[in-house]
Amino acid sequence: MPPCHLARGETGLSPAGPIKFFIHYCMFYVYILESLSNGDYYKGTTENYIERLEEHNRGESQYTRSLLPWKLIFVQPFDIKSEALKRERQLKKCNKEYLRWLINQPINILNNNK
Repeated sequence: MPPCHLARGETGLSPAGPIKFFIHYCMFYVYILESLSNGDYYKGTTENYIERLEEHNRGESQYTRSLLPWKLIFVQPFDIKSEALKRERQLKKCNKEYLRWLINQPINILNNNK
């Protein structure tokens, strides 16, 4: 799923036909990674969770490079960046039992692909 896309629509009529417009729309994602080396979780926010996972697995984050490799286990979309950042802060305070429960909930868009 691309992080940003163009939403296509039509509005009004002109002598040449409908007037087309495009809206540039970006999503923000809160994600949870699981370290395959020790089972630790890492929580973050991004506009492109696939690219961000690849960056983590290339060792480009000082916070995750020592626990490679990482697996993407949770993604929750948000329309507003501040809401995504707020959710990330909440998740960083949660215990592993709650996070394991959360990963299996319908808000995890990775569950929709199963």
